[in-house]
Amino acid sequence: MSSFDDLFAHHVATGMARQLALADLLGDRGWQLDLNTGTVTFGNDLRYPIQLLGTESHGDGTWLWAWANTGSNIDPSLLQLAGWLREHGRLEGVRELSEPSLRLDRVDGHRLALVSSGLTGRPYYRGSYNGGAIFFHLENLPSRVQGAVPPEKVFTVLGQVLQAFAVDHRTVVVSFLQQQGWRVDDGPAGVLGRHADGSQVRVTFDHLGRISDLTGQIQPR
Repeated sequence: MSSFDDLFAHHVATGMARQLALADLLGDRGWQLDLNTGTVTFGNDLRYPIQLLGTESHGDGTWLWAWANTGSNIDPSLLQLAGWLREHGRLEGVRELSEPSLRLDRVDGHRLALVSSGLTGRPYYRGSYNGGAIFFHLENLPSRVQGAVPPEKVFTVLGQVLQAFAVDHRTVVVSFLQQQGWRVDDGPAGVLGRHADGSQVRVTFDHLGRISDLTGQIQPR
């Protein structure tokens, strides 16, 4: 497993949880990005500061980090988070975070943004345009988007992650529960997660490390 794949497995579920919460908040609103003010507007009523991540080009099948897009004269204040990710990648030996450009068949914008979300605590938005897409993080969002998910949402998040990505199941489960504030017992028989409200999640794995059973007792709200 590469350094990036390991990092992805540790952060993808919490990143996905934020994306699902953001989707609930935004609904079907359209988006408009204003780089002069460093904000994005959704519909007529939601406006948030942004930090740029990067862009996907469908023409040549590449990702370009925002800090490497030197020809666009981007305000440096919008690149602070991407710059921090670059330094984190250099320090931790994660080349996908520190190389200026990447092939999309190696790693796409969603995977990079999910890792970034896990590392920085911010959800992201993918805005498509003719020939590509721009990715950026949103700031100053409600706590229901950036905070821990309700215990009953754990099953939904884990299900979506494990259906969408080839990842180490145990790493995903343990990391997600710990990041969400659960007390986790990780042993040979499986994983037991205990939430402060009394909810419990039990996960067992087969001989290949895949989830074989996922059950739980969720306290009524």
